[in-house]
Amino acid sequence: MLLSFVVLSKNQPTKLLNLAEQQQQKLVEKFGLLENQKWLKRCDQLMTTLSLSEFNQCFIIDADFANAYSLANGVLILTKGLMQNIKNDDQLAHIMSHEHAHLVLNHHHQAMQMVNNPPTFFTKSRLKKFYRQLESAADQAATERMLELKRDPLQIHHYLLRIEKNSKEDSSDHQKIKDRIQRNDLPDEVLETFWLSQ
Repeated sequence: MLLSFVVLSKNQPTKLLNLAEQQQQKLVEKFGLLENQKWLKRCDQLMTTLSLSEFNQCFIIDADFANAYSLANGVLILTKGLMQNIKNDDQLAHIMSHEHAHLVLNHHHQAMQMVNNPPTFFTKSRLKKFYRQLESAADQAATERMLELKRDPLQIHHYLLRIEKNSKEDSSDHQKIKDRIQRNDLPDEVLETFWLSQ
């Protein structure tokens, strides 16, 4: 999920990084850090296994809702609610790959440019469409990464079905969860012992 942007002047990557650090601080101050060493270790292991080189750190915040945040400073923030709904490594790998794609595809910078220099007659609905396109591109990149690594890209849909029940998805930068879910022809959900014991 891309976080909101403030208006910045062109070519100011330092300000973009400062903004990311401010966003990180706000999330940590609002929810607090969750020190679940097993989850943090799994996140670090997957960062290495998946070669998510743009990430330099993973945090888990003590928030009950399910969400993930990719910050322009290379920090990945996952919520407790997200981690509680994971049932296998492929689900978390897909989420992490999606968030990593926002960095690789330079979505933070694109969003900043769009806010700073919007096209003529740029309506709120066009802005929503722009953010949906970024999310769709990150979804596609994550699926491709999963296939490259011979992981199951369909396991994520079991996770999405689970969180759909508890989510009021009205964020302007996300497609509605229901529109992102493949509901038919899914393999059985893999239930891994590590995740069931959490």
